[in-house]
Amino acid sequence: MGAESISHWSPTHAGSGAMSQEDIEEGSEASVHDLSVSFGEMEMEDPADVSFQPLSDTTPSSQGSGSGSASDQGTTNGWAGRKWIVDESNLLELFKTCHTCGTAIEEKRMVTRASQLKIYWTCLRGHSREWASCPDQTNMGRDNLLTCAATLFIGATYTDIKDWVDLMNIPIPGKTQYYNIQSKYLIPVINNAYKDQQQKIMERLTQLSASGQKIELCGDARCDSPGVSSKYSTYSFQDDTSQETVHYELVQVTEASSSVAMEAMGFQRGLDHLISKGVDVGVMSTDRSPSIRKILKDSYTNIRHEFDPWHVNKSVKKKLVKVSNKAENRVLQTWIRSSSNHLYWSCSSSRGDEEECVQRWTSLQYHVCGVHRWEKDGGLEYQCLHPSLTEEEQIRKKWLKNDSPAFRALKGIIMDKTLLCDLRQMTLFKHTGMP
Repeated sequence: MGAESISHWSPTHAGSGAMSQEDIEEGSEASVHDLSVSFGEMEMEDPADVSFQPLSDTTPSSQGSGSGSASDQGTTNGWAGRKWIVDESNLLELFKTCHTCGTAIEEKRMVTRASQLKIYWTCLRGHSREWASCPDQTNMGRDNLLTCAATLFIGATYTDIKDWVDLMNIPIPGKTQYYNIQSKYLIPVINNAYKDQQQKIMERLTQLSASGQKIELCGDARCDSPGVSSKYSTYSFQDDTSQETVHYELVQVTEASSSVAMEAMGFQRGLDHLISKGVDVGVMSTDRSPSIRKILKDSYTNIRHEFDPWHVNKSVKKKLVKVSNKAENRVLQTWIRSSSNHLYWSCSSSRGDEEECVQRWTSLQYHVCGVHRWEKDGGLEYQCLHPSLTEEEQIRKKWLKNDSPAFRALKGIIMDKTLLCDLRQMTLFKHTGMP
């Protein structure tokens, strides 16, 4: 697959079109030196080519091929040009007669380099021509480069694509060639594009900061493996307004005291970098990591620390599932989803008011018992904000009794002191990931 193969046809008698085929497999010798080089061994002119730009020119097959509209001739190439899956037998039907004079073709020679196909022919009148399925670029067929780029850019693995093309019997660059192209061409291009984009984002944020606007960021870490045996941790910072990744820090476990400490190290290193570049951070949203909480509390007192409701809600749901698995608390299973939604609603609707957020969350202990209007705090009256329930809805709901084990278990989760304290840092409803 990865090496060139050369096929020769010669008619059994002149002009008959009958052909004999000889395939040269990878590792065998070819009589034409420049066609016997493995695709992965071709010399790359620039080992770190960051200037790759897909061309938009005319295909070799469309040159001098008669009249027709631009779309019929396929005048757009590169990424924008459409590609077709064509059976080889159907393609060779186009090379029975000379494209110059129309006489029979005396000799054909087909050369393949992964997904690129070249056909050389000579007709009875001596016209010799060459046709290529795609032009060459950086010493290789451009479709080979585009195939590798498309595989990498969509986040797929080579194995995923190879299994599919093998079933279809479609040649693509081999695995060695794929990683060779990836390291020498694609990764440098991605790195260059990322740096350009990051520079523009930083310029925008520093301009906003210079004008007096506070920047709201979200951050979270991702390790190369779960548990406490990770070797690498990447801490990413995202602009909450534009949802763009502003910066990330890669930490190796040898830099920290343990794999658990990598997250806090990446966070502090990244935040210091952003501040040094002139970004005025006003709000920082993270998970409830104790190390990060301490860092922000001690070293960045001017930054408001918010918790991601998703992480908190995940913890609450886990507790609800655990207590509802007990026989006396099975009725709580019907309230898990509602409780989760209520937590999100309490944070999103409080509009930055810490007391309001706590009041709305704790109102759940009355609602689950079918009480939608109550008094507390010295006679102050409160009520649920949902529309009034119909009689049928009141009957259908599985309300809890306030003296039941299920209610006591639920109330214990609702009124947990740590949760009530953390709710005060969730009133801006900031998330550490894409919504």
